[in-house]
Amino acid sequence: MRYQKGSIGLNDFRDKPILRFVAESRYIGHSQLWRFSRTAFAEFNRQVFNWRIRRLVRGGLVRRQVVPFLDGEALYSITGRGIQALERLGVYYLGADLNREKELHEFQIPHALELNAIRLALMRTYEFSSWIPESFIRVLNLSPATAYAKVYDGIARVRLTGGSIEFAVEYERTLKSQAKYEKIREVIESEKRLSVFLYLLPTNELLSSLRHEFWRTKRQVLFGLVDEFKESVFQAPLTTAMYDRTSLQEALTQACALAKPPT
Repeated sequence: MRYQKGSIGLNDFRDKPILRFVAESRYIGHSQLWRFSRTAFAEFNRQVFNWRIRRLVRGGLVRRQVVPFLDGEALYSITGRGIQALERLGVYYLGADLNREKELHEFQIPHALELNAIRLALMRTYEFSSWIPESFIRVLNLSPATAYAKVYDGIARVRLTGGSIEFAVEYERTLKSQAKYEKIREVIESEKRLSVFLYLLPTNELLSSLRHEFWRTKRQVLFGLVDEFKESVFQAPLTTAMYDRTSLQEALTQACALAKPPT
């Protein structure tokens, strides 16, 4: 098929998932995008993958930047033209609330990159089913019929022996004020659509401080170290707000059992 000069003929099975992942990630490193490409069966050939990315950049659908702390690795983000291209491919929610053309310092790049790593770790597991990104949660929250109580960093759906279950994922790189956590706790305790909430943190000190903020919560809020989670995912050691030790597998299995109607 021939295309007009300067146009890009996007492949629905190859380019679309790659472009969509860039958009949902807000910012993503080249190596992360390559891992996604293989995990999502979008592209397995590294040279062809690199060509696809160069093509998206040249076409103005993806921005390529280099930041010092990534040691020269390219950092990608979606552009307005990229969002328009995705809308032509049937993905309509990504431009609803974010101006992707702002300067880098206006966003938390390390937060976005770590959240990508968390999502990729889940995607490598057999249990993983789907991921709802923050951008889509914001759109869902516009309607009372589909709204969650909070805009989470992401919501993962996984398959277990007892069925499937969704849980909220939050990555806390730095702590908020006590007053903000009081409001967050109230919001989480009002959540009707989710029963498990996973907070991942980079250090034990941050984990202990955040767990204290949720002391005596009535909800199943779990806390773990992000590096341990990326390594072991469902078997990574976690603690509850009541200081009980558990794993994501155990907590989700219990939540599935409680959600089942009595026979």
